[in-house]
Amino acid sequence: MQTATPLLLALLGATAPATPTPRVAVVYSAFSGYSFRSEYEAPLSALGWRYEGFENTAAAQLAARLKDFDLVISASTGNYESPQDMAAFRAQWLAYLEGGGVLLVTDASYPSVLSMWVNTLGDAYQLASAVCAAASKQNPEARAVTVDGGPLMTVPNDLAPLLRARENLWAHLDSWPEGWQSHVTCRDGKSLWLTRRVGRGLLVATSYYSLKDPQGQALARAMLENLALYAQAARHDLEVTRLHLGELAPGETKVRLGIRHVGEGPRELKVGVQAEMPGAAAKMPALVPARVTPAEEARLELPLRVAARGQQIIRVVVTDESGRALLDWPTPVEIPPPVRVTLRRWHLYPGQSRLEVEVCLLPDLGTEVEGLRLEYRIDDRRAGSCAASGRALPLSLPVGRLQRGEHTLRVSLRAGGREVGAATERFFRHDSPRVALRGDGVTLVEGKPFFPFGFYHVSQSRPLPHRLEMLRDLAAAGFNAAHARAMEVNEYGSFLDECAKAGVYVVTEFTAPPLEVIARYRSHPAVLGWDPGDEPDLWGISPAKMTASYDQFKQLDPDHPVYTVVANPVAYAAYARGTDILAPDPYPIPNAPVSMVYDSLSRARREASRWGTALWGILQAFAWEKSRAPTPAEIRAMTYLALLAGAKGILYYTYADGTWVLPEHPEQWDALKALVPEMRRIAPAVMDGRFSLLSEGRDGLYAGVWSHRGERLVVVVNSAPKQRSFDLPLRARSAELLFRDGPAPSVRGGRIRGDIDGLETVVLRASR
Repeated sequence: MQTATPLLLALLGATAPATPTPRVAVVYSAFSGYSFRSEYEAPLSALGWRYEGFENTAAAQLAARLKDFDLVISASTGNYESPQDMAAFRAQWLAYLEGGGVLLVTDASYPSVLSMWVNTLGDAYQLASAVCAAASKQNPEARAVTVDGGPLMTVPNDLAPLLRARENLWAHLDSWPEGWQSHVTCRDGKSLWLTRRVGRGLLVATSYYSLKDPQGQALARAMLENLALYAQAARHDLEVTRLHLGELAPGETKVRLGIRHVGEGPRELKVGVQAEMPGAAAKMPALVPARVTPAEEARLELPLRVAARGQQIIRVVVTDESGRALLDWPTPVEIPPPVRVTLRRWHLYPGQSRLEVEVCLLPDLGTEVEGLRLEYRIDDRRAGSCAASGRALPLSLPVGRLQRGEHTLRVSLRAGGREVGAATERFFRHDSPRVALRGDGVTLVEGKPFFPFGFYHVSQSRPLPHRLEMLRDLAAAGFNAAHARAMEVNEYGSFLDECAKAGVYVVTEFTAPPLEVIARYRSHPAVLGWDPGDEPDLWGISPAKMTASYDQFKQLDPDHPVYTVVANPVAYAAYARGTDILAPDPYPIPNAPVSMVYDSLSRARREASRWGTALWGILQAFAWEKSRAPTPAEIRAMTYLALLAGAKGILYYTYADGTWVLPEHPEQWDALKALVPEMRRIAPAVMDGRFSLLSEGRDGLYAGVWSHRGERLVVVVNSAPKQRSFDLPLRARSAELLFRDGPAPSVRGGRIRGDIDGLETVVLRASR
């Protein structure tokens, strides 16, 4: 092997070169129970690339085997736990890079990957990081980034939308020597993504991290493809400046390719592209000549014929004049069927008399959509038809008279009386459930509005008696809900029995087999809902898997909702459809302002409303390790901010986990218990009142009013640490403070005015 790569291939006659398979090493550490060990597993598997994992403590073994890999990735916190000093392997790393290897260091924010790894390569590699405004200011403007338009950011994937959408940045690269190029710039004018070319290889350092959520997985895959294409071309002094496949469907199209020579003098090449079925014997694409120079890229339009739908490989081949392969780049693509159908909700209850459907069309290339018609059938009976007026169109079909049980919708795309595509989806009609979710997201228990207000208990960290102790404490304080884990099928019944006696309803997560627990306890009066798995976006559980679990749970027990906690705001959209309740868990203290709760839940509410999904809030009632817990004022502010954002249920994390037991922290426990009578007082208005937003974060002020049964309840939250005045539009004769003593605000001229302390929450009753 001449270099660190196996991708130098030869062409023999008309035989196409073998599809290259990059070999990858992923470095991880034991941080947080190896939580980032599998961060890159799904993207690498989807690409079909060979990869091996190396714990950072095996640094010597990896250094000895660098020649076996084309790409080495340091995953998030890759050298954080038991950090290894890579200075001992400086010569191996430099030789690897000089020979054409690529080193990608994600989460480049810590000394463990900077001073103990990248910086050990020499004076030209000294990088430093610092806290970024994206974390310290916590607003959309501070998170804005600028992405350059160079090949690394655009070929074959445009990374800019994926990079701009990441919101969990906390650090930037603060300084770097000459010879580095910054591709992504934060609002501070610092870099989030640096590269340095070393020989024919590339060193990449980026402070982007935690790519386990669906959007992060898309970013990981896209940037890996860009780096691999760049590296494969760079080994032959080439640079692919653009690769645009366009819209792919069966038919004839053009692929736009740009290529440049980065060596000396002009160069004569041959270039071709073709579509292949995965696993089929590759054939040589038709090649066209191309002359490339260092000064000017060659821009080509290459003919491409796509013969089928489904999985395809779009393959670009570049050879020199003698036929020696310089570039053989496969892009796996999925060409959708002509018709795709998405149901807004497919488990329907009394009151949901229409099936809301979105139909997406992708006919063969050259086919005019406007000349097509849609025909739809329910249970093989014709339900109607319409002209295909665009690529995406909504349908709303009456289903209120259908019997309970499973039904089928079939949507057919027709041209001149001939079917050219069809899609089928199941849906279900159920009887009235014991625990329902109203159209506005309010929970109904036995038909009556219910506002869940309670706590998590991390049951795997504590024995069963501790769970019962939690139950007694919650019941005594007046809380009505808990989130607990079924550790074992048989013993869980005794816990539910005690919950029923105490009047506490339970959302259940699972260590015991979920379907066994649900089948055993679905009729138990203490059951409020089921949780298929906590924070799937952080644990690499795809939206498709969560939706499959949702469907299993609902078919087994249509009497209770399914509940899903999502941690990363960028993942709300991906998980909002496959659940009944979307429950974000923003934990701002001490690194972000309390307004993070409102921002996160408002965003989640918008995503949930697209699918008719309810919104609850999971709020912070604990301290991170070596940090502080929220103060009583912060707890109260977060609670009311969640209500203003539209939450129809609140659970606090946590009564207990492996290191935290709430009653051992009386300041926080007393503050939380004090909120119970407040929630009882205002919950009817929050559930059944008419809400108007009065202020949404201007100068840190959030305010809203609920009108209910002749009464108006006004909530004002100052999320900033300093005292300020408020002046809000509200027509009223007078206003009085609820829950607190103090001077009442003034009401005059259709305005309500008063003063509010830093992090204070004011609840008012205004008379008409």
